Amino acid sequence: MAKLPREFLQWNYFARRELLLKLSSGGFEDPKLLFIEFTRHNPVLCTAAVGEGGDVEVNGKVIGVGYVLKPEYIPEAARRLEEHLKATDEAVAAGLRNQKEIVKEHAARGLRLLLDLVYLEPEAAEERVDFEKLASVELALRIPHSSKHTWSILQRSRKACLVFYQPPSISYEVRCSVSVDEGGAYHRFVNLIHDAYHYTPPEKRGGRPVYLFHVEEVYDNSASPQGFGRRLV
Repeated sequence: MAKLPREFLQWNYFARRELLLKLSSGGFEDPKLLFIEFTRHNPVLCTAAVGEGGDVEVNGKVIGVGYVLKPEYIPEAARRLEEHLKATDEAVAAGLRNQKEIVKEHAARGLRLLLDLVYLEPEAAEERVDFEKLASVELALRIPHSSKHTWSILQRSRKACLVFYQPPSISYEVRCSVSVDEGGAYHRFVNLIHDAYHYTPPEKRGGRPVYLFHVEEVYDNSASPQGFGRRLV
């Protein structure tokens, strides 16, 4: 496995920390800037495998990806995230306040938690965050009409790449191998990170496997003199 290079982390991880700080202090005057910033979170996951007839089946879908902590830091972070989610569950179940207001407070509290636990200043991030991995929650399996192309292909081939693009010219390609966690520590932790901001009712939290993307190679595919497929690791 390889570690995500500093160049990529400056553009992605540390810029995402700045985005969370901005959102937690009031957001953007121009909402269009928020859409551009979110491209750091939403790469295309590209997968491929040989089909039954011998043809290569390919698929690409836009997903959300995030970071995970090193194993020794996950239990305490998961505990705090569970407390956060439980507090919102109890407030919703009590039915004493407007649910939209509760969910809005949940998102604001979740932003602060993500800044405390996952999106850290450089020295703390180096110590606590596992920069050899990215992660995503598979949300499509519980939707009856979903094609489930990604899930099907990953049963046959665990090689993939994540293609990031931020208009007008920035692009990175992260080649990786994929593991799937359906009930372990990463499954619990990554689902909690997702639900820290995006509140999900208890009855809709099942059937969400977690993909772990183990970094192997990273390329700068930006349309710049330093890009066009320059390998970073």
